Amino acid sequence: MRFVIAGAGALGTVYAVLLAQAGADVCVLTRPARVDALRGGMRVRGLREETASIKVVTSASEIGTAEYLILTTKVGDSAAIAETLRGADIETALSLQNGLAKNDTLDDIFGPERVIGAACAVVAGQGMVYGEAVLTMNRATWIGERAGAWPRSSARTARLAAVLRAAGLPSWTVADATAVEWYKLCALLPGSLVTALARCTYSEMALHPYLAQQFVVLMREVFAIPQALGVFGDDTKVIDPPGAPWSFGTWLSTPDEVALAGLRTVGEAQVATGQKVFPSMVQDILAGRRTEVDTLAGGLIDRARTCGVPLPATETCYRLLRGLESTFARA
Repeated sequence: MRFVIAGAGALGTVYAVLLAQAGADVCVLTRPARVDALRGGMRVRGLREETASIKVVTSASEIGTAEYLILTTKVGDSAAIAETLRGADIETALSLQNGLAKNDTLDDIFGPERVIGAACAVVAGQGMVYGEAVLTMNRATWIGERAGAWPRSSARTARLAAVLRAAGLPSWTVADATAVEWYKLCALLPGSLVTALARCTYSEMALHPYLAQQFVVLMREVFAIPQALGVFGDDTKVIDPPGAPWSFGTWLSTPDEVALAGLRTVGEAQVATGQKVFPSMVQDILAGRRTEVDTLAGGLIDRARTCGVPLPATETCYRLLRGLESTFARA
């Protein structure tokens, strides 16, 4: 089976190396300026220790034919890679990006019928060099047809999930990938906002009384949007997808004390295993780079206004981070 991994950042490196190690035919699409850095091979450290020599391409003409294309760049980089992808002979494409607009680029290039939904609970940070990633959490990749697509379960999603599992990436097919993509965004955003502003790890946030409380406030706000839109069904109940590292289905339906205790358990487990999980947003802040806060929170805030859901805490964090980004620009 042939894969194209579009983007060789931390997440792309993890999927490329693990798939290649499992015997898949993998090529990585990246910018011409990055090619030399990847010619010596790609490496994953942390929960897995793997290296692989992977073909690197910079244009659609070099790709040829592939069964699957996995887009792993940040959403803000989608426009730059879009023209590079046009003309590639891809059977099925999926995006592991975050945000409500993450599938738009692939829909435009390949057509919605060739695009499936996906989300992942895989956390990786860039190593010391480009093409090296540190894997700190490898819990789930969810794949499925999107709301309104046909059929709701399909051979192409089941086949991909099986290959990912064989590569050591726990994977499940889901009946409605749109609901899971919403779940991932709402699960990601509270921790990303709090850790970015506090410049701390996920476990430090989870074990800090004030930061953990802020997480719970944000959690209740952001999940109220897809619930109001009926994304999770008529009863609006949030159900955690298989393999999820969080328990939002329980936390949202119980008092704050239960949610705080559950979050504390997550933090304690990370400390006990030596995990230092830095969400990508805090990685950007620590590096003085512009974050994805506009892509992630901006679109959510617009949807909230449309359906009349107030987001006071989320909007405050959004404004603070946008202001912090402006100081990077001046520097």
